[in-house]
Amino acid sequence: MKSILLYVSCHKEWMIDNAVVPVATAYGLAKEYEYLKGSIREYLTGNELEELALEAGFSTAKHYEISGGLMGNLVATR
Repeated sequence: MKSILLYVSCHKEWMIDNAVVPVATAYGLAKEYEYLKGSIREYLTGNELEELALEAGFSTAKHYEISGGLMGNLVATR
């Protein structure tokens, strides 16, 4: 999930570069994680997900950030 908060985005990228990819590389899985940082950058923000849900016909949409913005949950109702 992409966050609108700069410090959260920087923390995620740091974790990918300094924890996730090195551990994956140690297990011979570097290629499987090459897409991750770019994918997160391109992912929609919580506000964008809410707007998309409303445009798709949901009557309500609320995005909740979890774990300081590291994850999120979109709750939408018809």
